[in-house]
Amino acid sequence: MTKRPSLADSMRKLEQPAPPPPALVVVDAAEEAKRGYYAATRVGLKKVTTGLDPEEHRQFKMLVAERTSTLEGLLREAISDLFVKYGKPPLAKG
Repeated sequence: MTKRPSLADSMRKLEQPAPPPPALVVVDAAEEAKRGYYAATRVGLKKVTTGLDPEEHRQFKMLVAERTSTLEGLLREAISDLFVKYGKPPLAKG
């Protein structure tokens, strides 16, 4: 009858050095900026950003959930309302 290998020996056989990381590809920063990633739904659009304190952000996310909308949808609606307030035509998609 043959002796079963010990669990410790089996584990040692499984321990192998980690493979080396893949070679890093160096990309010119200007080339990277030109390529950039854009979702297909945002091609041709410009981004507008602002900072919110944590409480404002939480309140905004709650409003999105209550309205079963998206952040982007509510922001577009708000910007459209702002345009109307100042006598400008509303956003076409707003």
